[in-house]
Amino acid sequence: GREQRVKEMAARRSRFFDGSTDPIAVCASYMTSDSRPSSPADSAEPANEPAEEHYVVFESTITHYAHSGYVYSILLGNVVRNSREEEILFSAASDGDIKMWRISGTGLEEVGVLDRNTVSDSYGGGADDDVCIHSLALNDELLFAGLQSGGIEVWDLETMQRIRTLASNSSANVFSLAVHGHCLYSGASDGTIRAWSSDLQPLGWIAGGSDSVLALVAAADDDLLISGTDDGAIAFWDVSAIVASLGDPASGSARVSVISPHIYSKDSSEHQQFMSGPVPQRRRQRGRRMLQALDQWVRLKSVSGVPELQSECRRAARFLKDLMRQLGAADARLISSTPSSNPLVYGRFDASVAAANAQPLAERPTVFVYGHYDVMPAGDETQWRTRPFEMVGRDGYLYGRGVSDDKGPVLATLFAISELAKAGQLPMTVVFCIEGEEEHGSVGLHETMEEYRALFGVPRLILLSLSYWLGESTPCLTYGMRGSIRANLRIESTRKADVHAGVWGGAVNEPLTCLSHVLSRLADPSGRVLIPGFHDGVRAVSAKEEEAMHDLVHWITDKEARAPLVTRTVLSPMGDAAAGFDAQKAHSPTAVVDRRAQADLYSQLMQRWRFPTLTVHHMDVSTVAARNNATLVPAAAQASLSVRVVPDQSIDDIAAKLRQHIESV
Repeated sequence: GREQRVKEMAARRSRFFDGSTDPIAVCASYMTSDSRPSSPADSAEPANEPAEEHYVVFESTITHYAHSGYVYSILLGNVVRNSREEEILFSAASDGDIKMWRISGTGLEEVGVLDRNTVSDSYGGGADDDVCIHSLALNDELLFAGLQSGGIEVWDLETMQRIRTLASNSSANVFSLAVHGHCLYSGASDGTIRAWSSDLQPLGWIAGGSDSVLALVAAADDDLLISGTDDGAIAFWDVSAIVASLGDPASGSARVSVISPHIYSKDSSEHQQFMSGPVPQRRRQRGRRMLQALDQWVRLKSVSGVPELQSECRRAARFLKDLMRQLGAADARLISSTPSSNPLVYGRFDASVAAANAQPLAERPTVFVYGHYDVMPAGDETQWRTRPFEMVGRDGYLYGRGVSDDKGPVLATLFAISELAKAGQLPMTVVFCIEGEEEHGSVGLHETMEEYRALFGVPRLILLSLSYWLGESTPCLTYGMRGSIRANLRIESTRKADVHAGVWGGAVNEPLTCLSHVLSRLADPSGRVLIPGFHDGVRAVSAKEEEAMHDLVHWITDKEARAPLVTRTVLSPMGDAAAGFDAQKAHSPTAVVDRRAQADLYSQLMQRWRFPTLTVHHMDVSTVAARNNATLVPAAAQASLSVRVVPDQSIDDIAAKLRQHIESV
């Protein structure tokens, strides 16, 4: 009641309404100016002072978990329900739901959800392809919903059915919708504003620039459309020509991009100059758009191998597919040959020169870009300084699951290829193969690639960003990597079941002891592999290689030693060899990296790049009981290991020598 609101406002007066804290953006109860809390200061105010409007947000009016995703749009309108007109609040979110709410004095009451799974159409819209709903608009009994993939769903609120999906030539996100003068206007992430007639026929489009149109509103008594874009500008469009065309049957569907706006921004001259396309500013805009896309993508918990998160993985795949379409891909789709695995995202950008696209795709030379959208689990989230699935910037770095491995590199490559294509500078067809099971053994990748081999042409170059940099200012181009052999070793007891150590200890062979003995004979404590003949095929380090590696070490220590991440990773001390290196001094402009640390870095890089290695990843026993009970002798023990091989070594030869050595031990 009124007294409760007055009391609440008085308690919050010093911290809530003075701007010291941000107000909560939720449904609020309105309190008129004549019911402001009274105080000596209030009573002293002149009687004719303009009244202030105040809002109070109570805990009871907050609807928690209204959607399982970001609420992108809310819309209040009158709808006929059960033969009577009723005020309904519509909400749309990234979970793909459109919900209807009745507003009462105590909060919101959910009265229905529009079922987007029951109808499909020629456009191919629907919940499976279009998860995010970014915008809503209402016109009589029709509800319009702007989709992430560029379509606009049309809903008949009387029958609660989707009757149509409006498709445009663009796949850009429909961020805003407005109805005015019997026209529907849609604003998209590619900067265009499209117009549709009352019978849902396209009237044309307005080229508003390259900045996302985040908001649209129409003047009530004038043919004026107002748009807001993500560069901070507000544009006023005279749409009288569009309205006039509706009354002229001969005018047809007009391209209305000739309309000139009045633009207001922080720097109007700067905005006008951008319309003519200065390259540095265009790049800044695209960079900002890339970061926005990465922020959205990181929020999708695309952890592979976890059944509960498989739907999140599919959302991440659809997000990337839609983004490829928005950036101008000639083809973008989800492909998979194994229904139980996450789909692979395929995209294609054709060469800028038509002659380069003359050959059939299956025979065409291509650049093949590989990446993955799945990520590792976050683990114990209490150990994170920030939420793992929210991208944040700190000390000049971006943090969030997938920012480096591998969503960030995928988007950087995608935006770069898109920019080359739009500039007419793409010399070859580029195909993208972005899988969703890389962190889970690449389940289904081989089968899918075999089935859809023709989509990828004849790769002349394969690009992937799953490696590392050696500094923070200059990228590292990796042109070769060591091969890999994975092996599992299992030793079983003569007894088929676990036995008690107090009864059988010493009387049966013990698998874990035997396994430990075998593993200890594979490599010495320094890491040198002890398998006979293992190093026979490794060529000697040439003087040229040695000189190049020393030059690289000097370059890193000269150019990158003061970078914090380099200090903690590339130059991190390894044992006594780096005892002379002071990591704290490396932050000083006058730092001198000790020669012993340089020698350690040289050895480290040679071991990581030049020589073969053997690694034991983990050991385990056969049963949970044996793992947790200190009195049992396990019936079996197993270990997982891998071998990294270098050129001139044969994988078959090394695998055979590994097996022979284990059997001999």
